[in-house]
Amino acid sequence: MRRRTVLSLTAAIAGVMTFGAISTAHALWTTNDAVVVPELRTGALTFGASADSQRVLSESGEPVEVTLPGSEIAAVLDQGGLRTEPVIWRFQVFGAALGITGLEYDVTIGPQVWSDGRNADLTEGIAEEGTLLADSTVRIYPAGLGDDCSVIPDGVEGEGAANVQLTDAADRTLQEPDANPTGASISRTWCVAMLWNHRADGLYISEASAYGIAVDGSENRDFDTWEAAVAFPASLNAIGVYDHIAWAEGTGDDGTLSRDDSSWNGTVHPDPAGEPGLVIRIDSRVTNANPTIAPGDRATR
Repeated sequence: MRRRTVLSLTAAIAGVMTFGAISTAHALWTTNDAVVVPELRTGALTFGASADSQRVLSESGEPVEVTLPGSEIAAVLDQGGLRTEPVIWRFQVFGAALGITGLEYDVTIGPQVWSDGRNADLTEGIAEEGTLLADSTVRIYPAGLGDDCSVIPDGVEGEGAANVQLTDAADRTLQEPDANPTGASISRTWCVAMLWNHRADGLYISEASAYGIAVDGSENRDFDTWEAAVAFPASLNAIGVYDHIAWAEGTGDDGTLSRDDSSWNGTVHPDPAGEPGLVIRIDSRVTNANPTIAPGDRATR
């Protein structure tokens, strides 16, 4: 008797070839993203994800992960002013399905992860206080034509809104069943847009007036007003303000004693190099040209 196949993946998954009857769950998958056409084709799968120097493949249908580095999130500190362009980061989901199989996947959010192994849950999309992500908004969405990331979808804004927001991330089709006879790898690009939530210091009102006497002796007056928004530079919350005092004392050529002192203070901020990374998961499902076999997330005979 034959049971349905199910598959689960995250950011990267890979398939294997099958010859004749399927004896184990691993028979569908390969850790090599080159798919070999089996002699008696019942299905063969490969699935994975990549970003920058990261590349992951699923060995037997398990989810995969890519990590948005903390150094990329820290790039929001380079955004000056109130209205700035977002920082864009990309990752790719790729795979292939031979025979009667196809592939679907979901993109979900994992935890924030520090270099020392500590992590913080992001189930609700709310970042841990004290991180740059907590003062930013990250939007994850599929790229447009030509892998274009310029059209950033609208998200939820305001106090209490999630720092990490997904758009069209569920039930994505990488490949339809029975639609890839050559086993060519199919790739889809995803965009991650990071925006700093600038907090304006306030609105300042300015006014200018003019007065003049015309050639006929008449007086003319006019004035204008405008507003300017002022924002602090992007930064982590300050550790504190530290006061400094310096003084000097010296004796002049005439023997007189001179003294002076000066004081100043400085605001100290945490090092943004400690920003944790953000884990992005890709979870795959195998579909089937046979409508009686439902999509699944694990391969069984």
